[in-house]
Parts: sequence; C-alpha cells; structure tokens
Amino acid sequence: MSTLLTAESISLAFGERAVLSGVSLNVQQGERVALLGRNGAGKTSLLRVLTGELIPDDGEVWRAEGLRVAVLAQHHAHAEGVRVRDLVAAAHPYRELETELLTLEAHLGDPEALTAWTALHARLDDLQAYAWPSRMARILGVLDLTRFLGRDAASLSGGERTRLALALALAREPDLLLLDEPTNHLDIRMREWLEGWLRDFSGGVILTSHDRDFLDAVAGRSLWLEGGEATEYAGGYSRARAQRELERRTQSRAARLGQQEAARLEGSAERLDVWGRRSRPLKNRAQRLPIAEAPLPERQLRMRLLAGSARAPLVAWGEHLSKTYTDHPILREVAFKLRQGDRVALMGANGTGKSTLLGLLAGILHADAPPLGQAGLGQPEPVLRVAGGVTVAHLDQIWHGLNPGEALRPQFERRFGGRAKALLGGAGFVAADWPKLPEVLSGGERARAGLALVSALRADLLLLDEPTNHLDVDALQALEEAVHAYGGAVVIVTHDRRFAREVANRLWVIEDAALREVTGWASSGWKGSEYLDPARSLTGDPPPPPPLPTPRQRLVAVENQLLEARASLNATGALTGREEARLRAQTHQLQQHLYDLYAEAFAAPNYDAQVREPPLTVRGQQLGEWSSESTASKGQGSNGLSTDSIGRGGMFWAAHDPGCPHLAWNGECLRWSVISSDDLPNWYGAALLGGALRILFERWNVGRVRLGEGGPLLTRRAYFERVGLVSVRKPLPEAVSETV
Repeated sequence: MSTLLTAESISLAFGERAVLSGVSLNVQQGERVALLGRNGAGKTSLLRVLTGELIPDDGEVWRAEGLRVAVLAQHHAHAEGVRVRDLVAAAHPYRELETELLTLEAHLGDPEALTAWTALHARLDDLQAYAWPSRMARILGVLDLTRFLGRDAASLSGGERTRLALALALAREPDLLLLDEPTNHLDIRMREWLEGWLRDFSGGVILTSHDRDFLDAVAGRSLWLEGGEATEYAGGYSRARAQRELERRTQSRAARLGQQEAARLEGSAERLDVWGRRSRPLKNRAQRLPIAEAPLPERQLRMRLLAGSARAPLVAWGEHLSKTYTDHPILREVAFKLRQGDRVALMGANGTGKSTLLGLLAGILHADAPPLGQAGLGQPEPVLRVAGGVTVAHLDQIWHGLNPGEALRPQFERRFGGRAKALLGGAGFVAADWPKLPEVLSGGERARAGLALVSALRADLLLLDEPTNHLDVDALQALEEAVHAYGGAVVIVTHDRRFAREVANRLWVIEDAALREVTGWASSGWKGSEYLDPARSLTGDPPPPPPLPTPRQRLVAVENQLLEARASLNATGALTGREEARLRAQTHQLQQHLYDLYAEAFAAPNYDAQVREPPLTVRGQQLGEWSSESTASKGQGSNGLSTDSIGRGGMFWAAHDPGCPHLAWNGECLRWSVISSDDLPNWYGAALLGGALRILFERWNVGRVRLGEGGPLLTRRAYFERVGLVSVRKPLPEAVSETV
C-alpha cells in the first residue's frame, strides 16, 4: 500500500485566530479518512491546504509523484455559455492517453513506437478506459443529471450544481479524492449509491460530511479537529465520538482525583504545622504531584421549539389532493391525517413532491381543482384543513423563513422585540453576525437562524423543509432534542437517515406521485416494508389535554384554600400542637403561592387570549364567570363535537393601541364600544373584527355570535367553513363588517 499524501505539522491562522496548529495527516492508497469537528473547526481550511489552494504558515505537504487529485468544494460556479455536456467531456481522465495511443498507431512500423503503443494499450486496458463512457453515464443517471446535458451549467440550481460537481469529481477517477460535504442535496438513493462507490474506489479519500450514517459506512479512520489540534480515531463518526467521550471522561476523572490528592496532602501538611511537627516532606510531595488538566467544557448549542395553545387531537387533514406541473403529476389523490404529537419524516427521491406537499399544508400552494364541470361527477373537491386554533409555521428550503435583503437583528427585533438578542445568541450568533443579510450567511447559519425564528413563534404545526441539509452534527443533535421536547405536530423533509430514525414516529414517503406511510425502518431504508394509509383512522386516539388554567383562574381556588385553612385555625375547639403547626405551615405556603399568582397575573397586561391578525395583534379578556357545556342542540365545533360556551361577556382591543376603539361582547352580541365603526379606517376595523372572531370561536369555543344589535347570527360551523383552508383567512363580507 503506497502513500499518496503526507501533511506534517500544518499550522494556519486567520488574523489572530489559529485555525490549525501542528496538524499532521497521512493517507494511504485505499484509505478513506473523515475530517470531523464543529463548523469552523478548520475542516475546509485543511482540505484547501492539502489541495494547495492555501499556503500554510508552517509545515509542509508532500504528494506522491504524478498524483492525480479531484476536489469537490462546497461552492460551485460556472461561466455563462458552458454546457453540462462540455464539462463532462472535459472531465474525461484518459483523453490525452487515448490521443497519444492514436498518434503511436500511425508509426507502428517503428519498433520503439510499437513498444510504446503496446505498453500504453496495456495500461489503458488495465484502467478499463474503454468503459469510461458507460461508467460516466451511470454516474449521471444516478445523480439525476442526464436530462441536463444540453443545459447551460450556469442556469442550474444550487443543488443541481452540487450534484454536477460531484459527478465531475468522480468522473476523473483520480488517485486521491477530496470531498467537502458530498452528501448535500443528495437524496437517500443517491447517498446509498455514493457509499458503495467510495467503498469500491481503489484510491484514497478525504471527506467531510454531516451525515452520520454516511460517515460510519464509508470512513475507516477519522481525524477530529478541535481548537486547531487534531486527534486521530479508528472508524467513522459513531466510533470516534464514543472513543472521544471516553477519553474526556477519563481525563476529567484523572484531573478530579489529582486535585483531591493535592488538597489532602496540603491539609495534612497544615495539621502537622499546627501540631509543631515537620511538614516539609508533605509539602514537597504536594508540589511534585502531577495533576492532569481537565478538558475544556464544550459549547452546547441549545434549540427550543415552543408549541402553541391549540389542543385539537387531530391537527390537520387532507383528502383528494393533487398537483400537476406542465402536465406532469407531482401528487395524485393524496390523503393524510396529522395528530397532536406526530413527528413525521417525509422522505423520497429529489423532485417527487415533498416540498410541494409542505407548500400545500402551509397555504403557499393550492391543490388542483377538478376540471370545469366535473366537480361532483366522480371528481371530488380537494379538502385541506387545520383544526380550529391551530397555527402553522413553515421553514422553506432556501431562506428558512428569513426575509432576504433584511439583516438578522432588524428582522428579529421587528418580529420579537427585546427577545431578538437572546434568540440569536441561543442559535450561536455573536454580535458580529447580527448585521449580516441572509444572502451572505452559509447554509448552516441560515438554517440555525430559521430554527431560532420558529422557536419563538409558538406554532402548533411545524413544517420544516430540509433543515438538516447544512447543519453540523452538534446542531443536528440539538434539533433532535428540540423536536423530541416539542408539544405540537411536525412534518420534516429530510434525507438524513439517522435524524429521521431518531425523531420520527411516522415515516411518509412519496413514490409515483402517491403518499404512503411505511411501517418500519431498517438500516437500508424502507425498502421491503409494508405500506399503510396515512389517512387511516386510529381507535384509541387519546383525547386532547384540557387547557391549562390562567393565573387569574387559579387565584380563586388558592384563595378558597387559604380561607379554609384560616377558618380551621380560628375554629373553636382545641387543636393539638402538631395540628396547629401543620395548619400554620399550610397557611404560610398558600399565602406565598397566592403572592406568586398575584405577581404572575397582574405584572403583565391582563388578557386571556392573544392572536395575530395582521397588521394588528388582538387581545381578548373574559368578563364574569365562564363555563362550557355540551348539548346536542348547540353549535358544533370544527372537530365535530357539539359544544357551546356560556359567559358574561368579553372585550377585544389592539395590543399596541389599548386606548383605541375596542369591541365588546355581552355573551351574545359583538359590537363596537364608545364610537361608531364608521369613524374607523377599514383596515383597522377588519383586522380587529377578524381577531375578535378568531378568539371567540377558536380559543373560547363560543357557539354563535350576533354581529351588531339586530345583526346577522354567525355560527361556529359557518365561521370555520369560511376560514377552514390552511393558512388562508377569508375576510367576512363587507355587509357583515358594516353591520358590526
């Protein structure tokens, strides 16, 4: 086994920051080495040093004579007017040798030319150069690039350019492959094929990746970069991680025991000094005691996904959903049911319609309607609804919910006010990153910023489109923990097999424009598993948990308990000392609890519900006692249960304009208070009315509301029919608004 490349004591600094410090690496023929570490640990910088793109400050790189190297970088650009077919032809690794062979064929009468031709022909035969076109066609087909051969390379999307760069690197069949994130924009089928290709590759490979399963399947040796230094481990990511954690625990224990022994010796020496005895030997021993240095604590990236206040057991459902682009069906008759607590991994090959399905759920796209005149004639209308009160948050694949052209800090402050700094800091962004535009952020930074944005939205249904594509392993693990702790439902498009196995309790796949649910998951994926109907009804689904009482609602119960405890203390009749002490302790605890509830209830503006009805944030406060009863004769909710609410009334106002006109509800009629609605701007009245109706029907479960004195009666069922489409709030007719 010959040595292909050797790097000795490589050091590199950018400004005052040392990126690499004395890093050494040796790669033999047939070896596959993984570079591991956090984002910014220096993996890409080391690859650029090995290729000669960067000159190290210290150290040297030795390459075998005639070494052919192919590189896959993270960013790819092509000049205008260059077709994909031209790039593929230029990547032919044996073109020059074949040209030389043809030249020698013209002089076969010369013995020297004949000898050279024979040797060159044998070499090309050993390399199987004649079969290179078929191997290249196989690579283009697996990476879904054959249809782009006639396209201008500059017109390809970012994911298509990444796959093209990978195809060109593999096509060169070099002695050494340097791959920086080769799995980005590859679906599972492509990743599994690439794993097999690299295992069969006879040359050397140095690679980085955030796909843990891919690293475990490919790498035979790993180099972990941290703090500029490198530590070598056997195996892929999982084996290296386990060994590294064992070393850190061992080092921490050795440091702790050494400190304890030093403290014991110093304490014994101090006692000998007090007793007037010789303590110098113990002091010398304590000074000579070797104490291991404890490893520095690792920076922990924490993510938090907060659920909304909806308690519907069935969060969203759809039937007869189809979508076609230019006569090409992407989705056909899709049906599903999403329940509270579902963690759905949505998987499938690139271009099968995963992002389209998320767009339908988010309300960005709309399902195809039946052909004109065919509705009801064997062509059912598409149905896509969310339960009452359920809010939806969507992170797209490119911008992850961020606004392009607007810096991070301003757009977070505009949405979340004073919490912006904490949200950005929790996602790993320092003050120097706050003025950056989303366009200049890396893929991983953009994904982390989008997840930080979602964490503050308190959505009941999260739609995440490939959030794992650019996240490093630590960010992936933080996202896994956040999804596990999330209280709502989530649908995640991902090609990361380990992430899907860790977080998902349901696996959906899209194949041949059909949505199917897979029963199981094996190491090789879902192939061979049984399929289920994603829209099936489950018996024994748990009922939704009851809504949590507000602090003001809890006040009454605690006050009553405190009165009972005080009455027991003042009651006639002798109490034993133990009983009196118990009652006094209980009274003290209830009093402290009551103070805490008073502070929680009245420290902030008093309201029982809040909704966002752009451009206003509308708040509602219940007046009087409230109760909910269920009868067969009263209005039906969106979940099919017959419910109605009885209350003494409520008030609704704009959060940032509490002194402006508001709406009052007396338990039956909703009307303007103080002034006539004619004096209000149309947009203000429509937004405040829409927010009030959302609170009444979706949060307080009111069965019916009369719009104005003597106005029309709006039932809960009619309201949900108006706003039942996902993420689409249909405004009420102008006549209804004028009546209110």
